[in-house]
Amino acid sequence: MNAPLDSLLNDFLIYTLSLEKRVLDQYSEPEEWLELLSKRQELIDHISELLEQGVSFTDTQKRVYLQPAYETDKKISPLMDIRKRDLESDMVNMKKTQAVNQQYGEYGSSYSAYGAFFDKKK
Repeated sequence: MNAPLDSLLNDFLIYTLSLEKRVLDQYSEPEEWLELLSKRQELIDHISELLEQGVSFTDTQKRVYLQPAYETDKKISPLMDIRKRDLESDMVNMKKTQAVNQQYGEYGSSYSAYGAFFDKKK
């Protein structure tokens, strides 16, 4: 009865460790994490269904699968939050730049002999 749960927990741990590798890779993009997060969520849903049916974790399952996954989550969650904040900041800066470019059009990106541009908007 625990064989399906063992399989799900093993897959969950594998996806968690794969996610950790992607998050720790400074060149990875958060979009790459989405697939792993989605698959992990599917596994969590399946595990939750088994738990609702009365299946429970053994001490071995907790030690072999859940504890390492939990420790990994504790390590990568703050890193993911930092990357999220960085992306939000980049998006805000891009929106500001875009708004300035829309407002001033060619004036903001052109060279001016006077070292400044003249705002003709009223």
